Amino acid sequence: MPAGAASSSFMPPANTGLGFLEAVTDATLLANSDENDSDGDGISGRPNWIKVPAYCKERNGTIVRNDGKYIGRFGKKAAVYDLLQQTVNAYNQDMGVNSTYEHYNTYNGQEADVEVANETVQHVVFYLQTLKAPVQRTADAPDITEGKQIFTNIHCGKCHVSEMQTGNFSIDALSNKTFFPYSDFLLHDMGPGMNDGYTEGTALPAEWRTPPLWGLGLSKISQGGNYFLLHDGRAKSIEEAIALHGGEAGQSSKAFQQLTASDKNKLIKFLESL
Repeated sequence: MPAGAASSSFMPPANTGLGFLEAVTDATLLANSDENDSDGDGISGRPNWIKVPAYCKERNGTIVRNDGKYIGRFGKKAAVYDLLQQTVNAYNQDMGVNSTYEHYNTYNGQEADVEVANETVQHVVFYLQTLKAPVQRTADAPDITEGKQIFTNIHCGKCHVSEMQTGNFSIDALSNKTFFPYSDFLLHDMGPGMNDGYTEGTALPAEWRTPPLWGLGLSKISQGGNYFLLHDGRAKSIEEAIALHGGEAGQSSKAFQQLTASDKNKLIKFLESL
């Protein structure tokens, strides 16, 4: 890599429950947005407005801005419209595999051969849409319920919204369902410590999409028994991840540091139950 070239590190995304996110309407996402912080709570989540490839089809409830841009919801900065675009990007950009949806040119300007059929791409999309969402464990245990209340008290739920509703969707099992992602899927300014100079769409370098917390306690199983949290995996524990929250999340991070050791432990237990 040339000296001075901008670069960012990213952890691979968790792939469970993605169909629920795709089935949420734009109006639901916008209902949690407060770009100008009109309520004065210091939280100003906003959607990432993006250009959408021609092969993407508008989902039910799509809202298009006057400049022709759409609301993104997938990816670290919510810069991807739907799971088809996410899958095509993964084939194309991550693996260098060309589909007829989108493919690289060769060095001399000639189009490269198509290496994966559209039908295969669509099968992968359906697989991702129908992967089961994580289910909370031991939700009624006293420490877990007390930890959930602490989570609410220090305003973590302002961004990590616990409950969301899907709209009408092409897959009946995902239509008009309540699910519990613990995310608003909006962009938030996370402060200078999270500014790595990377941006997509209308997202600024310090802005990141709120990551869903469901499945958090299971993530170590797929990561060799260790946590690798935040967009780049720099945090090796939940406590460290909370401490690195700045910007809009700074007050909640500070409030966590001021908790008693017992209350911190209850909050962590709650998060690990998700």
